[in-house]
This record gives sequence, structure tokens and C-alpha cells, in this order.
Amino acid sequence: MTENREDERIKSAMNRTMSGLEGNPYLARRVVTVSKGEVKVKKKLSFVTVMTIALMLISVTALALELSGWKIADYIRNVGEGKVDENFESGFNQDLTLDFEGVRFHVRDAYAAGNKIIIVTEVSCLKNETTMILPSETICDPDVTVARQYIKELAGVDDEITLSDYAKQKGLSMIHVYVNAQQKGTYPIVSGDEWIENDTTLVSITSANYLEVENGEVEVEWEVGVFDDSSDDPLTTKTLDFHLPVENVQEIEIDVQQTVTAGDILVSLDRMVLLPTRLDTQVELYYHTGSRQSAEQLLEYRFIAIDPSSLSFLDEGSFSSGPEILDMETQSAYMRDFWTLGGPLETDKLYLQLLPVYSWAKEGVEMDQGLQDVQIIKINIPEKD
Repeated sequence: MTENREDERIKSAMNRTMSGLEGNPYLARRVVTVSKGEVKVKKKLSFVTVMTIALMLISVTALALELSGWKIADYIRNVGEGKVDENFESGFNQDLTLDFEGVRFHVRDAYAAGNKIIIVTEVSCLKNETTMILPSETICDPDVTVARQYIKELAGVDDEITLSDYAKQKGLSMIHVYVNAQQKGTYPIVSGDEWIENDTTLVSITSANYLEVENGEVEVEWEVGVFDDSSDDPLTTKTLDFHLPVENVQEIEIDVQQTVTAGDILVSLDRMVLLPTRLDTQVELYYHTGSRQSAEQLLEYRFIAIDPSSLSFLDEGSFSSGPEILDMETQSAYMRDFWTLGGPLETDKLYLQLLPVYSWAKEGVEMDQGLQDVQIIKINIPEKD
């Protein structure tokens, strides 16, 4: 492995972990908190603690039944809390598996539509049935991370037992793995999620934005790896490239031409482009300001979809890393932003506010909510053909 290649893998892994934090400052509830630097104290377990752990292990066993066999739609409904048609099927039928270093990586489900691919990877040991599979230790330190963080809290477990303690109680060894998937040859915004499906199986969800479709397909680069701290090369990886059909989506372009202000900056929202897939609604916004000097300031604002009656944000799917400046060659500065709404498009209008990126962090401002004194733009959505 070259040093540059390792750096790219580290960047990609960090991108997945931190995308909800940096790319989408409005969704604080989606940020996964990872404790760092906690002092580890050895202590004897009381009878009550032992019984609590025993009950927790029973709950985890029940949880494995709930999680078993999850695919894209199950994840969106139960973890992503999004809306998806109960009859949704991705149509994925490829048998893709990589076996190496005693670990099996299997693509359980995959889907591509609009500008997004979603890959569900199942990871398990080939022979050793007493090994717990965990994500990279840089994002999942088993001595610090509580078990419930990676069993998605669905079992109602409140105990602070760490993954290491849980593994000891069950007689499990531990191994860390790496999973990533994106369009081949690109470096898109990648987000992800992992959970322990049962004691020896990890499920990884990878979602990548910004696809370039060719002949109705996208070429996916699926990269997986196994960590071994005792080796000179601690991360061994393999890559499998495959073609994934992209579901056809009708693009809806809307000529908006409405003006709002961001502080004292006059902004014209020129047009909106919608890509309503069966899982989410991808939104592109094009706007400009007449002053090039104001462009940098405008990067601190974003158009957000809201419910006009309550000012609460609509169900967000994901955000790009932030607005971008497209053109400053003329007197005006032209800009673009990109984000998604969770669930298919089920409305004939959207309401937007142009808000400071960290408006929710100000004192007296509700999280995930717009501002009373900011103008609301109403955008009518034409019917699809």
C-alpha cells in the first residue's frame, strides 16, 4: 500500500464518519458522539451489575432477531427514520463477495438513483464464530465505545458497558474492518453507518453522492479492508469494481426568480432542480448576488426547506459540504448548493428560508428550526409527466 493510498483511505473513512457533523450542521441529532480520552478504571462488578449485564445480553439476542437480514429499506425506516414505500425493492441481484484475511465481505443490497448510490455490506468471519466485527478503531475504540452505540439502541439497553467488556462477557475476540463504496474514479461526499447485527456480523451502510451516469449505469468501486496492528501494513485491502444500474429519474427544473436577503446581502434564487427518487428528493439550488465582495459572506448561509406553520425543518436526508461559488468573472457572484430531503416527493410546493449555517446554535433558537424574522420563499412544483 502506498502512503498516498493509505492517506486517501483515512480521508474517506473520516469523510464517512464526520459528514453528518461538518456537511450538515443543522442535523445535530444525527451526529454520532464518540467519547475520547476517558480514564479507564478497573473495578469489581457488583451482583446488580452482573445481573444487569446478563439482562442486556438477553436483550441483545432479541435485537439480533430484529436486525437480521436488514436491507436498504429496513435501514431507512428504522435507523434513518425516513419514509420509504413498504413495497420498495432495490432490484439488486448481483452475488458480490470478497474473502480474505479470514473475513467475508458480502454486498447484501445496493441501489442507485439520481445522484446517489447506497451499498449495504455484510461482514463476518469465515471460520471463527467467536469474533466480533467492528469498524476502524479510530472511530470505534472498543475500550471507550458503549455497546449500545453499535446496536442502535433498539433493544432499550441503558447500561454503559463498553464493547470490550461486552466481548469479554461473551467470550468474543475482536477485529476491526474497513468498508467503502463510491463511483470509481471520484472522491464524492461519502456518509455511512454501521451496527452489530449479531455477535459476529457487522453491517455497513455506505452512501455516496454526485454520480455521473453512463449508459444507464454507474461503475462502483467497492473497497474493503482488515486491520492488523501486529503487521507492518496494518490495513490490508481489496477492491472489487462492478456496474450498478441507475434507476431513471425525471428531473424537474423550476424557474424561481425570487429575491431574499442574507443579513444585508441581496440574493436572487434563480432556479431549483429536483430529482425525486423512490428514497429521497435531491435538490440543487442556483442563486446569485450582485456583489462579488459578498460571495464569501454568502457561503455562511444556506437555503433550508421548512414547514411554514411551525418553521421546523423538513426531513433532511443529507447535505453537501456547503455552497460553492460557480462564477465570479462578472460583477455578480453565481452560486450553487445541494442537499436532499428524506423520502419521495409528496408535495406540490416547497417553502425555503435562507438561514445562517449555525442559526440553531444561537441562544434562544430551537434546533432544526427556522427563524421568525426571515422571509419565506414559496416554490410551486409542477406535476411530473
